[in-house]
Amino acid sequence: MRAIPDQPFLEAGRPHWAAVSADGLWLATQASGTGPGGGSQMAVYRKSDFSLWDLVEVDHSVDAFAFHPVLPLFAISTEWGEEWNRRGGLFLYEPQARRLVSFPVTGAGVTALRWLDERRLQVTFSVPDLSYERDGEDAFAQCVIERDAWLGVEDGEIDLGTRKAVANEDVDWGPPLEPGYRVGDRLVALAAEAGQTWAFRDTVMAVEALRDGRVLCSLLSSSLLECWSAAGSLLWSVPVPEDSFQRSGCQMYVAPDEHTAWVTVLVGTSDNRRTILQRVDLADGTVVAEHWLDFPARLSARADGAWAARDSRDLFPPARWPPSETPVFTPTGRRLGTVALGECDRSFEFGIRRSPHLLFLQGDGDEPRPEKWVVEATPRGIEPLFPLRWEESPAGHIAGGPGVYVEDGPGPGVVHVAATTEGPFLLRRALPHGEVVWAHRMDAEVRAVDAGGGLLYAVTGAKELLTLRPADGEVVRRRPTAVRAHDFTPMSLSVTPGGGVVIGTAEGRILVLDRPEEPEEPEGPEAPEES
Repeated sequence: MRAIPDQPFLEAGRPHWAAVSADGLWLATQASGTGPGGGSQMAVYRKSDFSLWDLVEVDHSVDAFAFHPVLPLFAISTEWGEEWNRRGGLFLYEPQARRLVSFPVTGAGVTALRWLDERRLQVTFSVPDLSYERDGEDAFAQCVIERDAWLGVEDGEIDLGTRKAVANEDVDWGPPLEPGYRVGDRLVALAAEAGQTWAFRDTVMAVEALRDGRVLCSLLSSSLLECWSAAGSLLWSVPVPEDSFQRSGCQMYVAPDEHTAWVTVLVGTSDNRRTILQRVDLADGTVVAEHWLDFPARLSARADGAWAARDSRDLFPPARWPPSETPVFTPTGRRLGTVALGECDRSFEFGIRRSPHLLFLQGDGDEPRPEKWVVEATPRGIEPLFPLRWEESPAGHIAGGPGVYVEDGPGPGVVHVAATTEGPFLLRRALPHGEVVWAHRMDAEVRAVDAGGGLLYAVTGAKELLTLRPADGEVVRRRPTAVRAHDFTPMSLSVTPGGGVVIGTAEGRILVLDRPEEPEEPEGPEAPEES
């Protein structure tokens, strides 16, 4: 695999800060994605050549970090939860030995750190307002840890229980940022000192491989749409509109002729999100048309070019009004009509790639968590096909997920993800009646699925690319989503016309596997067990 763009600090998607050790040997910054245990990560690099030294996983979100003023020692603080489940932690990491010790805190978060001198570390805690005497606002407390020897600290040697309350205005947040500082500026400067370039990269939420070798990607918030050459050069980028709400892009629909694509822009507020659909010319990134929708949209498409924008109901607090009907468009944006799909939330995800049918999940009944049916939108309206629940599925709520249309020896069908109380499943269902061809319980969340060259591909939360046989779902290869020593968190997936694979990652990189896979016998860890 190779990574696009190939720049230093590959794990650092959008770091708020970076720190260099006093001896000048180590550089640390926040890493995008999560570790094997699901926690946040810090990336530690050799300062001399920016090579990755270690990915340090901590339990929850990193709030602060700082190197010791003299020693090769790194302090990290974490915080997670609201009032009744607030927790935090102090972590001490020694780079040379790759040694990490932790000191957990319950009932408070560890929100700030500052080395006062070689012997003293000041720790600031955020204390929730359990009695609501402060209108829900946190209070703050501090303790100062004083030690003669900071290297080799063992678990339990540091007491974080003795704290002194401090006024909010007296909290020491460390040195202020320079005027005009932007996220990532520290890494930009460090790379420039070494004659290299670096720019922050947001999560690649969607990725598409075009027939001419170019790759499109839609980022969480930093770019609406980007186009990269097969060699890894940025050809053009569509900026996020100024009036977007928190995030934009995230979804794209590419017309079958690959001349244009439609992307989503969210505007409004959390309780009244709306969508601008922008049509982008893929020759140069020019926005050539747009449609406004009065709801947050989730896109679905059919292989012949028809596509739809469903009311996702992604609002907070939840909407108190009925869901909007779903408009169906031609590739140029001409509205063909609307269909009524009913209520929707994230559990109704059912993005089926390469399908000749426009497929959705629809709730059956008015219960808060209704059973779901796979339905097809046609000019005649909504046609129910089969229930999402299958005969041997676990009891309890079942949610949908990504999938892909396949047609081979067993006939036409869809391979899709189903999230259950016993974990994620990957299934092949025959069309049109939904008979289960195979169903495998997976050992990690399946983030995206695609097919090409007679094979299935899936990327998972275990940072793996799985290659599967469509006929029986057998895993024939497990490949880590890694480039050299760099480890990436996959978020999206597209198979190229030549059978290669491109993967969008939480670190803002596109991983490219140029060589088509060949079917082979299972290797490595056992295939997922059958249901």
